Amino acid sequence: MGWLDRLRGSGDDGHQDPVAPPDGGGDEAAAPVETITTRRPTPEEQARLDAARAGYAARGIDPADLTSIAAAYDAALAESGEEAAAAESVTVLATAIGDHLTHHGYRWVVSTDPFGTDLAVEPPRRPVPVVVRTLVAVRWMQRETGWVEPVVGHLARTGGG
Repeated sequence: MGWLDRLRGSGDDGHQDPVAPPDGGGDEAAAPVETITTRRPTPEEQARLDAARAGYAARGIDPADLTSIAAAYDAALAESGEEAAAAESVTVLATAIGDHLTHHGYRWVVSTDPFGTDLAVEPPRRPVPVVVRTLVAVRWMQRETGWVEPVVGHLARTGGG
C-alpha cells in the first residue's frame, strides 16, 4: 500500500501510524525520528523515470523551464477526471520537477523513511531528500494551484549547488 493510500485511509495494511506513540500517548518523551536513507536508483527505477519523461512532450513540459511545468500542472489539474489519469499526471509532473531540480545541483535518489520508499531528489549541501511525487500529490489532492513556481523555485535557489 502506498503512502497516499494510507493518507486516504484505504485498506488495512497493518502499518502503525509512525507519528503516534506506540502506547497511544502519555507524558513520556517522544521517540526519536527514524533515519532517512538514500541510495542510487536501480536500472528498473531509472526506467520508471524514463517512462514518465516520455509524457513531457504531450504536456508541453521542458524540465529546464519551470513556467512550462507550472502550466502543465494547472492544465492537468483542471482536466483531471479518473484516478488512473490523475496518478499518471502526478508521476509525470513530479518527474519534471525532479528533473528541473537536477539542473540546480540535485541528484535523483531512492529515499526510504518512516512512510516508505520512493524516488526523490537530494540537494548536495543538505542531504534531505525531496520526495517529489509526494510534493505534487498532496497539493493535487487539495486542488492547489499557483504553487509550482514559488515552491520549486525556492528549492532550486536554496538547495542546489
